[in-house]
Amino acid sequence: MHSLLPLLLLGWWCLRLTATTNADNLKFYIGTECSNNMNYTSGSAFQANLDAILSSLPDAAAASSGFAENTTGAAAPDKAYGLAQCRGDVGASDCRSCLNDTAHEMASKCPGQKNAMLIYEGCMLRYSNASFDPYTFNLIFQWASDENVTQPERFISLLGVLMSNLVREAAYGSPRRFAAGEVQQTSFVTLYGLAQCTRDTSAANCKLCLAILVDKIPKCCNGKKGGRLFSPICQLRFEIYPFYDPLAAQAAMSPAPAPRSGPVNGSDLPGPQNTGSNSTVRTALIIVSILAAVMLLLLLLFVAAYGCKKNRKPYKHVQIVRDGHGAEEEEMRSSEPLTYDLSTLRAATDNFSEENKLGEGGFGPVYKGTLPDGQVIAVKRLSRTSKQGHVEMKNEAVLVAKLQHKNLVRLLGCCIEEDEKLLIYEFLVNKSLDKILFGARLTIILACQATRSFCLLMSELNFQIL
Repeated sequence: MHSLLPLLLLGWWCLRLTATTNADNLKFYIGTECSNNMNYTSGSAFQANLDAILSSLPDAAAASSGFAENTTGAAAPDKAYGLAQCRGDVGASDCRSCLNDTAHEMASKCPGQKNAMLIYEGCMLRYSNASFDPYTFNLIFQWASDENVTQPERFISLLGVLMSNLVREAAYGSPRRFAAGEVQQTSFVTLYGLAQCTRDTSAANCKLCLAILVDKIPKCCNGKKGGRLFSPICQLRFEIYPFYDPLAAQAAMSPAPAPRSGPVNGSDLPGPQNTGSNSTVRTALIIVSILAAVMLLLLLLFVAAYGCKKNRKPYKHVQIVRDGHGAEEEEMRSSEPLTYDLSTLRAATDNFSEENKLGEGGFGPVYKGTLPDGQVIAVKRLSRTSKQGHVEMKNEAVLVAKLQHKNLVRLLGCCIEEDEKLLIYEFLVNKSLDKILFGARLTIILACQATRSFCLLMSELNFQIL
């Protein structure tokens, strides 16, 4: 046990260093968005109103758990609108400091512009001469790590699960439209993620905005160890290292506390404004908890390493389709779609001829076909360049088969032969699914509970992810 003491001290020092590094990174510059078609005159009434807005928002946001919006001026064209928001896990003092720096840089970043937005890692400041559009979902900034992951298929699958959970939590579970969490990729690698919308955004718009950013992850950061995506009203980030304060993030996702004299953004942790014995006790408890967690982790790693060395048994991945057991396997088999022969589908579609082609999406073309018994089908031919494995594809087909609803196109089966990966659906005679659904003004709401690629597969079928 004495030999573990240096490791414990090293772990504690690393945690302190990580916390310091994260605090410094709050002022990491993301980008600026300026409008070049609307200028204001120096010394005008609009500039006076704008200066008043920019000077008041940092203190207002710090005093209101990280969010504030305000207007100054009686009427257009001199009325100024402002909005400020800090990341959910950022404390009040760091929030104020980040926004003050941002406000001072606005004039140099967007000189004389009536619309501007400046984003740092820890905060965002925005102003305009008109009220903000709640439907601005367009991606304006993106960033990806230079390093690739070692297990891309598993990483992408876990990232899809993590993002799905964070989108749902940020939109509907958190009063501050903020969510952070993690999933374990391997015994030594954890994937961390964060999702946030501006607090004036409705739950439905928050979910839609975040879903659009999730859909853009493959183009921005496919197979990368980290990425950031920003739109005017929402943002996403993922990394393989902890980049947020987990205790403050958990507090930010909890219901709003009762009003008090000194609010702290995202956390009830003691800060510079807290004094007395309670602050000392709570600080001591946090340090003891961190040390205990590090000690427990090291002990578990030691036991695991000893067991691996003693047994020398290779690790075996479990496949949920072919290697399941018991009740779970029976449930999967009971909803497993019919498997079609490739020769049958080739004959049904006239060897995937252009005459039978119905359309094409990001995952591949769709063909009309007729089976020997006269049944008309639609065959989705997944692109051969897709990195998705056969097992993953079949698992997703089983998940799609479980979705039974009168407004959902029914999955009849699948085919995985040679280099082909095909999905067979019932054929809809009225041109396309979107015209049937949206012509009747129906909206299909899909909650992406499985993998990210499953969500994308559903969007390829002309569903709208809300």
